[in-house]
Amino acid sequence: MPKPPSPVPGRQGGERLAVLDGLRFAAALSVVLFHFLGQAPETFRWIWGQPYERVFPVAHGYFAFGRLGVELFFLISGFVIAMSGWGRTPREFFVSRVSRLYPMYWIAVLLTAAFLTVADTPFGRPGLRTVIANLTMLQTPLGVENLDSVYWTLWPELCFYLMFAVVVWRGVTYQRVVLLCGLWTLAAALAPAADNDLVTLLVNPVSAPYFIAGMAFHLMYRFRPSPLLWGIVAMSWLLAVQFLLAPARGRIDWTAWSPAKGWLLLAVSTCFLLVAAVALGWTRRIRWRRLSTAGTLTFPLYLIHDSLGVSLTHALSGRISPWALVALLTSALVALSYVLQRYAERPLAVAVRRSLNSASWKGAGW
Repeated sequence: MPKPPSPVPGRQGGERLAVLDGLRFAAALSVVLFHFLGQAPETFRWIWGQPYERVFPVAHGYFAFGRLGVELFFLISGFVIAMSGWGRTPREFFVSRVSRLYPMYWIAVLLTAAFLTVADTPFGRPGLRTVIANLTMLQTPLGVENLDSVYWTLWPELCFYLMFAVVVWRGVTYQRVVLLCGLWTLAAALAPAADNDLVTLLVNPVSAPYFIAGMAFHLMYRFRPSPLLWGIVAMSWLLAVQFLLAPARGRIDWTAWSPAKGWLLLAVSTCFLLVAAVALGWTRRIRWRRLSTAGTLTFPLYLIHDSLGVSLTHALSGRISPWALVALLTSALVALSYVLQRYAERPLAVAVRRSLNSASWKGAGW
């Protein structure tokens, strides 16, 4: 493998990129609005009592693209994890990921379970086994349904963290991150042909191209762009588009949503271009504190909006203007996310971090 380029001064990690925080919030908000305005016309017609395209005849087709906010989030995650894992020990990486993910996730699971149990919602009441399995965040390999449909994204995230933890264990370097990108790209391309549920479960071929491109974009940011890194990004883009357009094994249900392919390509390419702008340093002067604040709301907003928001939409539809209802519920969910993040997630995360840092790790080699 060729010798890595010299790092760019001032880009050695430890910094918080406000633009990435803003993009994360925008990605979460796009998913929220997708669930309120742009879901499959027939599959989810019960939410408004009639198909989405009748309630929002013009807007529906645009907000349907909001589902791609997940892809943008995966891209950003690849960038951020590569950045935050640099120079950390496996113990530090483990503690940072557990204290970042689980506190808010536990809060969301318990809040959603309580809401679905008490309220009369179209989602029904969850069983105790479902709630317990979801608290582990391992419901996908356990074969248990997600308590909330948006939780499906957490398993690809966990698999990515596990893969990157191996790099952290060996010591994060330019060459090792590039090697991970290459091996994962190959595995993602071969996984469909293997037709093996376990391989697909671990490799996550549909989501992998975004994480891989995100890591490559971070290497560009940290070490400057190179033909090798652009090649990784280009291959990731091609695989991402291929899986989006796949009639089977892809993430999009084409029987329920048939956008113009040109617009779909543009939407996916825009996600890549937004993160590329950060990687090339074009956004470094944007340091608005409100973007960083918005970034802290991303995870709680994403976790709580679906079951709660959609149930309330169903209950209140017909009593208030659809647009007013969407605006009201979205604002309320953002406000609730702020309260949960500040007064519940933050203290719990500090406690979890303190507990893990004070625990004995002797014999673990960490």
